[in-house]
Amino acid sequence: MAKSANYYGLRRGSTKSHTYSVVDGKQITKDRVEGGKNPRTPAQMSQRCMVATIMSAYSAMKSICDHSFEEKSAGMQCMREFMSSNLKLIQLSKEYDNGFFGFNSHKESAFHAGSYVISKGSLPDALIDAEIDSVNVADNKVTLSLVPTANGTIAEVAEAMGCKNFGDMCTVAVMYPMADGNYGFGAVRFTYKSGTTVLDSFTIAVTGDAATAILAFTSNTLKVEVRMSSDLASGATTDNTYMAAITSRKVNGNWLRSKAQFDVTGALPTFAQAISTYPVGQERFLNGSDVSVAATSGGTQNGGGGTTGGGSDNGGNSGGENNGGNNGGNNGGGDDQGDGTF
Repeated sequence: MAKSANYYGLRRGSTKSHTYSVVDGKQITKDRVEGGKNPRTPAQMSQRCMVATIMSAYSAMKSICDHSFEEKSAGMQCMREFMSSNLKLIQLSKEYDNGFFGFNSHKESAFHAGSYVISKGSLPDALIDAEIDSVNVADNKVTLSLVPTANGTIAEVAEAMGCKNFGDMCTVAVMYPMADGNYGFGAVRFTYKSGTTVLDSFTIAVTGDAATAILAFTSNTLKVEVRMSSDLASGATTDNTYMAAITSRKVNGNWLRSKAQFDVTGALPTFAQAISTYPVGQERFLNGSDVSVAATSGGTQNGGGGTTGGGSDNGGNSGGENNGGNNGGNNGGGDDQGDGTF
């Protein structure tokens, strides 16, 4: 792989012998690979299953995840950080079968619930006491209890959101089960501003599947009711709906973030369910695979160390013929009655 320059600027695509791509604004040239092998080993299929699962999640959450990683430029760098961070987690989930991630079946592009890291940065975690208050399937609404306060002050709410300066933002992301069996994603952004009451101190914007958001402050608790644009699953509850929060602050022209990760348990499909749909190529015993093989070279009837031979129907597939084996006796494949070896 080499860096290259071109009189006509950066280029992409392939010629007869080279493939061109642009990575972080730099031209990369590689020898073109032709006729590549695709043996579809179990290890390859496992990796493809995990990568496909993460890519589907990134596509669903791209509206924030393509710029949510501090010190990574928007777009490709953030996507690579999302992939790298979550690939490590999903590999552990597969290994320990802990239910932290749902996995995609072969050629499936659906978004399944998972304990995805959706943001990284240097700011403190936001809304650590927040929880999902209720799920209204009939109205496609999810109500979040964001900030319980002692005195109902603006300062308490702002601190819980991680907002210190006017212009700081807290974005609440929601992962919810949809009626089609997949998961949806939406987010609500709160921007801190000067105001005389808690409700006056934040402006609201939505993205993804979040169609509307209504803010309320009752019993000294800040809540938001989010209506989703897609139908919720009939079995949607507070137990299978998830949330995470990201604080954002601009300092000297750079955006700082807090880390945010969904906390998911019991996610489906399991890895075993998903990987069973992937085509696996031929497994080879001598190359170290665990492919199951017969314990003997014999067949079934009277074979494999039975009374009359080492093959089938008194024959000897690896032995002789009629009732004889390899230098066998009257009915055996070696010793008097055959020992099933070869």
